[in-house]
Amino acid sequence: MWLALVTVFLFQFVGIWNNYLLPSLILNSASRLPVTVGLVQWRSEFANGVPPLLPITGAFLSLIPLLIAFISLQRYWRKGLTADAVK
Repeated sequence: MWLALVTVFLFQFVGIWNNYLLPSLILNSASRLPVTVGLVQWRSEFANGVPPLLPITGAFLSLIPLLIAFISLQRYWRKGLTADAVK
């Protein structure tokens, strides 16, 4: 049971973390924007003066919570994937 919930949690976490359309349509305050929408707006505001390395670094830093979630829950996820395959 727990193994399946970890898998569902990981898929939901990735989907919510990478969501772009809904926050960009609903939120109008710059302080409440998620990282994905903030990076796009930041890049469009300073398109001429920002070196291309800064948005790439921001995108890489936005992946850190996803990597932490996958690494910390990897053993449960792997057990959940292989548990039903043995039967």
